[in-house]
Amino acid sequence: MMPRLDGYQTCAIIKNNSEFRSTPVVMLTSKDGLFDMARGRVVGSDQYLTKPFTREELLGAVKQHATV
Repeated sequence: MMPRLDGYQTCAIIKNNSEFRSTPVVMLTSKDGLFDMARGRVVGSDQYLTKPFTREELLGAVKQHATV
């Protein structure tokens, strides 16, 4: 858990800021309900991984969104 903002609020702040809008956001959560996943997309997350996720899934998400 995050202390003051939840992940959805944090993602929305990032995506609504013109300076950081292009920053990829991969949400890592235990919330696996359809509503939760939809909410993640609505706030702008680029990917939504639910626990338990594998090492390969996490690394795949990072590689997919990483730019060098």
